[in-house]
Amino acid sequence: MKRKIGVFLTIVFIVAVGAFTVYAKNANNTFKSNVNELSEISAIMYMIESQFVDSNPEKNYDVNRDVLLEGAIKGMVESLGDPHSNYFTKEEMKAFTEDIEGKFVGVGMQVSKETGEYLKVESPIEDTPAFKAGLKPNDKIIEIDGESTINLSTNDCVNKLKGKEGTKVKVKVYRESTKETFEVELTRAVINLKYVKQKMLEDNIGLVRLTQFGDGVGVDVQKAIEDLQSQGMKGLVLDLRFNPGGSLAEAIKISSLFIKEGTIVSIKDKQGKEEVYKRQGKYLGDFPLVILINEGSASASEIVAGAIKDTKRGILVGEKSYGKGSVQNLYPLPSGSGIKLTTALYYTPSGISIHHKGIVPDTVVKETDGFLFFDGYITNVDENVKKEQQNELIDSSKLSKEEKEKLKAKEDTQLKTAIGILKGIILYKK
Repeated sequence: MKRKIGVFLTIVFIVAVGAFTVYAKNANNTFKSNVNELSEISAIMYMIESQFVDSNPEKNYDVNRDVLLEGAIKGMVESLGDPHSNYFTKEEMKAFTEDIEGKFVGVGMQVSKETGEYLKVESPIEDTPAFKAGLKPNDKIIEIDGESTINLSTNDCVNKLKGKEGTKVKVKVYRESTKETFEVELTRAVINLKYVKQKMLEDNIGLVRLTQFGDGVGVDVQKAIEDLQSQGMKGLVLDLRFNPGGSLAEAIKISSLFIKEGTIVSIKDKQGKEEVYKRQGKYLGDFPLVILINEGSASASEIVAGAIKDTKRGILVGEKSYGKGSVQNLYPLPSGSGIKLTTALYYTPSGISIHHKGIVPDTVVKETDGFLFFDGYITNVDENVKKEQQNELIDSSKLSKEEKEKLKAKEDTQLKTAIGILKGIILYKK
């Protein structure tokens, strides 16, 4: 199987939290001009509350004004047809915050959904139930516990995937690449995301793998690289494969570690107003750099990759990225609920929008089916496998000829290509 990675962090997004109360004050004139529409909504709510009779008496449906208002807001947001704009109830806002912080109970995959379409896997998250089960980007989740996802909202689907630790959920999956439909039973687990992993490879080539642009990862990536530099690092591979994105601020911090001066990214809102973000913070030097990307690299990953490519600071290796170039703001509402709304598009330093296009790497390398991350490290194993095969380098001298052949078939060709490129650059510099 192609590499699996997984967690639902439910959103491929760039988060910037805004205060709804400030927005409401600035939009006061708009509210006044729409008083007729607001009066109509209020009249409809009163009509439903006072007149509605459920056709099924056994349900004994009790109309709740809060539920009606919630439904009205959700309907407005969903009518936009944007998979990245969502309405969150109070409970969902709490869960969303947990996701940003990197700890929650779920199955481990980031998902999106367009109106009238099935739920789509954007990226499974490494070492999670979805990752271990082999789910891949662009897989369609057509059923969750027997219920079709086509008429459910993104939040409804996410709520069905979440639950208590240790409980099971069954999903039916359609994979476009193979035209196959299959069922997978996943056991919900506590997802504690470790966003940054590091390792020193052969010939003093450092490897840093970043799985999500969560809060504070800029500092973690800086520490990981500085640690490798203290060990004599001569070149670096930054692995952003299957990284679904996250914080805009963290993407800027991480890009700035490699880029000495200039623009990292710019964004334009509905009115065409442009905001340019320059590099900031510490610069770690002009060492040879390769960035690994693939179809699961999205959003903040593409900001970093785009900045590196446009400034010619490093070389991109792998496959074309996902193509999510929109910016979302999170607006908390007074009730504790909130709206996540697409408010802008972002552009690489050369002014290119990659939305629905993706970034094509400088060196295109197709991934090997079932390859192992970290050049021999197994990260997607079951808990019952031998301890020495979980997170320790495999000693090929102890393997049989058949086992060696199987291991060779799982080589990470994209990483090996990156290492080869860095070796060539380092040799040339000598």
